[in-house]
Amino acid sequence: MRRRTLLLTVIVVLLMSLWTWAQSTGFFQNYPGGYSKSVFRITQEGLTNPIVLSMEVRAIDGDKLSVKTTNELLGTRKDLESKVFDGIARTQLEVSSDAINALRNQTLLPNTTYLLPGGAKFVSENKDTISGVEVIRGVLTDPKKQNRRTVLALSSDKSIPFPPLLQVDEQRVLLYVTTYKLELTEFAKQ
Repeated sequence: MRRRTLLLTVIVVLLMSLWTWAQSTGFFQNYPGGYSKSVFRITQEGLTNPIVLSMEVRAIDGDKLSVKTTNELLGTRKDLESKVFDGIARTQLEVSSDAINALRNQTLLPNTTYLLPGGAKFVSENKDTISGVEVIRGVLTDPKKQNRRTVLALSSDKSIPFPPLLQVDEQRVLLYVTTYKLELTEFAKQ
C-alpha cells in the first residue's frame, strides 16, 4: 500500500510539474487548435528504465481544451522510491530554464548564435527532423554551469509542449557523458 501511494504521488508530482511548466510558457494560451499527441522518452543517469510521458490535447468549442496525460514507469521498488522521483524533478528543472524559454519565443535560424538571459549562449546548427517534426538543433551553454552543455532541438510548432530534444551532457575528464535526455518519440496532429 505504501509503495502504491508513493508511485501515485510521483505521478501526480510529474503531472503537476509539467502542467505548471506548460502554463508558465504559454503553451495552452498559444495552442493552435485541433488535436495533437506528443510522446516523450525521459532517460537519466542511474535510472534503469525510461519514463514515457504522453500528452494529448484537443481543442473543443472556442477556447476550451481537453488535455490527457499519461506516464509509463517500469522500475524496481527501489527505483520507484528514489530515482524516478529524481528524474521527474530534473525534467521540471531542465525544461523551465530561462534560456530555453527565451529560445522558444524566438524564430530560430540555422547556424546562428543567440545570446540569452544570464549569459547563456545557444549556437544553432542545421535543420533536422525528429519524429516527423522539423527542428533546429544546437548547443546551449551557460557560464554558471561549467563542464556542461545542453543539446537542444527546438520547433516552431506551437502544438508540441516541450522541446523535441533536450539532452544534458556533463564533461567527465576528457569526454562528455549524457546524464539526462528528454526526446520526442512520437508526434501526431490533426
